Amino acid sequence: MHSVTRAGCHRRDSRPFEGEHAPVIHLDTARSTRPVDAGSLDDLECSDADLEAVKEALTWAGEFLGASHADLGRQGAVCPYIRHSFGQRLLYVTSRPETECAGEELHVAVRSSMQWFTRLQERAPEGSEHLVTVLVVLPRIDRTSSTELDTLHASLKDEFVSQGLMIGQFHPRCEARGLWNPDFRPLRSPVPLLAIREMVPSDLPFLVDSGHHASTYFERYARSIPAHTRRFLVERLTSRPEVPPC
Repeated sequence: MHSVTRAGCHRRDSRPFEGEHAPVIHLDTARSTRPVDAGSLDDLECSDADLEAVKEALTWAGEFLGASHADLGRQGAVCPYIRHSFGQRLLYVTSRPETECAGEELHVAVRSSMQWFTRLQERAPEGSEHLVTVLVVLPRIDRTSSTELDTLHASLKDEFVSQGLMIGQFHPRCEARGLWNPDFRPLRSPVPLLAIREMVPSDLPFLVDSGHHASTYFERYARSIPAHTRRFLVERLTSRPEVPPC
């Protein structure tokens, strides 16, 4: 295991928070959650094999999520924000040792992350809070099927959305379809992981399948829905089969 400072989380300057004891990071107090930059991740506390998986996930995030794709179905990067998160050192990464997703420890750890996610946002530069992103890399879970990770994600999404956060699952076999091209699989990653970020106005397409999720979205963003999101909503509403009048 790699030795780390007790903080478990670092500020953008990689020093513990000033004026207080090193914060407890609830994903696991014995592991490090690190801001990602061009420097080394060698002090992220995990095995050598897990560290290589973390590096592979970060390379994929930059090269795939941060770039355009011919099959995406729209212009721009697969994830419009990820390169800015990298650039401003607001992308954080941690690694979990679980070999399956059903255990209570992993559920509790990811749920607890909502508290310190808010703390990370409070320490972000003003106007950049929405760029704070945490990748929870799960290098030891089954890579031949995404079922367990999909189930974990579904069990967590309600709670995260109710707090104005988005949580997404990525897996080598993830079958989730692209919004703009149903043949595209944007959530396929070489290493299983969960991504946590703030909800933004363009997230409506990810939330319309649940009345609770859509309601939370509209409470936050009804007055600031982007034009392309409004078009999506209109197309979604008008494409549903008509129900004969009673």
